[in-house]
Amino acid sequence: MNLVNAPHPFLPEIDRFYLAEEVNALGKDRGAEFYEICHQYAQTLWLCGFPAKCILLLNRALACTLSADEAIMLRLPLPYQALAWLLLNRREDQFIGNPRRHWQHLATRMVEPNKKLRTWRAWACWYLAKEILLESEFPGDLKQIRMEGICEPTRAQIIEKLTELSPTDDLARWQDALDWSRSQLGKSPHKSVNTRVRCIDADELPMVQKLAYRIWPQCYPGIISDKQIDYMLTIWYHPSAMIREMQERGAWFALIEVAAHGAVGYVSFEHYPNTDICFINKLYLLQEMQCRGLGAAALQWVAERALEMKCSRLQLRVNKANALAIRAYQRAGFVFVEDVCTDIGSGFVMDDFRMEKLLN
Repeated sequence: MNLVNAPHPFLPEIDRFYLAEEVNALGKDRGAEFYEICHQYAQTLWLCGFPAKCILLLNRALACTLSADEAIMLRLPLPYQALAWLLLNRREDQFIGNPRRHWQHLATRMVEPNKKLRTWRAWACWYLAKEILLESEFPGDLKQIRMEGICEPTRAQIIEKLTELSPTDDLARWQDALDWSRSQLGKSPHKSVNTRVRCIDADELPMVQKLAYRIWPQCYPGIISDKQIDYMLTIWYHPSAMIREMQERGAWFALIEVAAHGAVGYVSFEHYPNTDICFINKLYLLQEMQCRGLGAAALQWVAERALEMKCSRLQLRVNKANALAIRAYQRAGFVFVEDVCTDIGSGFVMDDFRMEKLLN
């Protein structure tokens, strides 16, 4: 092996290179010796320029179920921050694979022993990758998500499961790694906000148009072309076009508002005639206001209006490449119904999933 990288600061110092044979020699043992040598071999792999293999060894360390009072755990904490450091300090000339997809697969294909704990440790690592890596460069496996009905967990769910299952300090170490990663990226902690969803009349539709012209260039580059963005904004978001939706189809429009910020998004929906379906035509938020529960609040508000209309199903369409929106809808209880590709004119198409949620 050749020395390529400077030592990893969150892995143990070593005075020699470790070998795979030394890990394998321990067989099925997952005690303190196995835990330590996984870290030592991981440092070796990092020094030699193999970050993807380093991640695999730290995954093996996370297969151990050592208690919090064992000496090795005080000297060598669970490797969440070590993994976060690897993601933040990845080098273009060294293969790291797609950690986000890797941990998604690991979490959803875990086997015994200690399947539950190891599954949620993998989801905790996935969440670190989600926070650190750009989804456009390191996408999840959307095909698996759709075909197997997988719903990626929220931070709250990971906290709950680590608290329930961990024999040691998983939660504290993971949260420390998450907070440290966000500080390294210059991200401020998300704060809770007071949200109001307010139905509007035609005279406020220019605000919807204004928001759309801010939001679409934020969320759709890389998903649809700039020309299609301009085309769809032009035909759908002129106030006269939205007024026709209200008059001819009975569409509702509402603004999503936050105290001290004003209108930060909008939603539009309608009751399909002679059906039990309430269809959400539009739901958008400013990028800086995402991941704060505003979309979930808007969906709940629409669900309440749908029940008032005697609807028992909520439906919507979402672009197949819009992973952030798909994740949000799944977490809100929507499931995939069908693929829908629609010609919208001028050589453009909408290539979407139709999703549905049953209402109580």
